[in-house]
Amino acid sequence: MTTDAGPNAVASDKGTDVTLSQETNPVDGERHQEGAKKKERPKSILALIEFAYGEEGRKLNLARRDLRELSLQPDAAQAETDAVRRLAGGDPFLAVPPSLLAAVAELGPELPVRRRILDLVVVAFASHKVFENRLERLIGVPGKPILTAQEVNEAAKRITFDTLGLHTASDFNEAAQERLRVNAVTAFGLFRVLHEHWTADQFIGDMAAWIWNAPRDRSVPRVAALLATAKNNDALSQLSRHSEVRLQESTTATEKALAQARREELRAVTAEASAKRLSSELEEAIARTAELRAEAETLKRRLSAEQSNRVVDQSHHVDDYEALRTQVIRRLTRQAELLNKGLHALRNGSANVADEFVDRAMSAIDSEVARLKDLEEGRQ
Repeated sequence: MTTDAGPNAVASDKGTDVTLSQETNPVDGERHQEGAKKKERPKSILALIEFAYGEEGRKLNLARRDLRELSLQPDAAQAETDAVRRLAGGDPFLAVPPSLLAAVAELGPELPVRRRILDLVVVAFASHKVFENRLERLIGVPGKPILTAQEVNEAAKRITFDTLGLHTASDFNEAAQERLRVNAVTAFGLFRVLHEHWTADQFIGDMAAWIWNAPRDRSVPRVAALLATAKNNDALSQLSRHSEVRLQESTTATEKALAQARREELRAVTAEASAKRLSSELEEAIARTAELRAEAETLKRRLSAEQSNRVVDQSHHVDDYEALRTQVIRRLTRQAELLNKGLHALRNGSANVADEFVDRAMSAIDSEVARLKDLEEGRQ
């Protein structure tokens, strides 16, 4: 809930909005300081708890040294816990936890004291219905899902007057319900910052989503008046600086995205050109492959024809050879017979007869040799 006190206002049990910054209305500040002078500064954690609940959600008017001078007192641990449980019962709207956590965040006590105060805030949370059955998820117990601001926001909206121990519904009107919701979510966010070391982005993100979520006012004069009369300039300055950083980060991210898009576009153009070139080369390769296949088919047919012709020629040659061999054998056989007759006649003393047989045989042999030579020359 954003009020005239600025975006970091915390709703107190009295229904007034008190800022978490040091800047306050001059008149209210003087009155508060006068009241604070009458109150003794807390010297122990127990006194700090009682002091915070005594302020009923108002900003704790403390100095940094007030918290830095605090120390752990082990003997007082149970008394501190008992005091929180007792006092938390009188804080139905959770006004004190955000003011106490804001003081811790702003003033920065020593780490052991800070941890002890956070433990006591958990005790205060445990005493309220908003955080009932949610403490393990609040403090981050392993194996449990982390509690979110949205869940706290919804839980606060479901609270009824009787669950808070109030007597009538009028004690928990719409304004009181809103105070409880704002205080619960604000306390949750501050606790996360201090306990879980949340970043500014996380805290501001949750606050913007669930607390600083009034719709945009399109009236420039009203917006100007609202901002001009806001009492917490420090808070507005922090939001402005945060927005500037986020805007710069967004601008840088946009520029990087545009540069990446340009690189991707160039890569796409290059890839498209490469794809076209490869497609052309592929088409040429396909055409060349088709040509080679056609040539291969032609060569295959020619080879098959040559093989067939060779078979036919070989068959003819074999036939010719067999015919020629038969002729030669037959003729040589006849001449051999004539020579045998001539040899027989010579042995019987008939030289003239032998000479005739030899002449006839030699003439036939010469004739056969001449015929074979003619056949050889004809084949060549």
